[in-house]
Amino acid sequence: MATCEAELIESAAHGDQEAFRQLWETHHATAMAAAMRLCHERALAEEITQGAFLLAWRGLPRFQKGSPFRPWLMRILYRHALDMMEKQRTYLQPLSLDNPIEPDIQFGLDSHMEQADIQEQVAQREEVQQALAQLSAEQRRVIALRYGADLTEVDIAQVLGWPVGTVKSRLNRAREHLRELLNDEGDELL
Repeated sequence: MATCEAELIESAAHGDQEAFRQLWETHHATAMAAAMRLCHERALAEEITQGAFLLAWRGLPRFQKGSPFRPWLMRILYRHALDMMEKQRTYLQPLSLDNPIEPDIQFGLDSHMEQADIQEQVAQREEVQQALAQLSAEQRRVIALRYGADLTEVDIAQVLGWPVGTVKSRLNRAREHLRELLNDEGDELL
């Protein structure tokens, strides 16, 4: 049985399902956590993770020997997640109150204040979600990878296959657009 990751990759690339299962066991938790950071929905994160591993399985014959597996898998996962989220238009779906937001402060507030804080947080998230829906798909992608997946601009460039300068400019435009949208929303509420 292969133990070294390079040997597992080589075996899996030649159809060894047991070798791929070992890769899955090693990397599944990390992939699932990354998917959850992006979409914040367990069922969708599981679907994204499963789809990413399926794409990785199919792509193993093209995997560049000697490269680390995890970054390659994460690029597949992020691209797949962004595609699925765009296809399902998750940014347009209303926030569920079935999954309540945890209060920022767990103690020192009476229940009335905690409820008011939770309602305010839900309202703010709805406002941000509506603003995100008005961004272009490319802008949503860079925002999701920067703030949802917590990737650096260099990492985002690798995931999307864009030059770093392109990532920086699109990220700045997306931030500015969000700032304008959120300021307009705030002005309308006054």
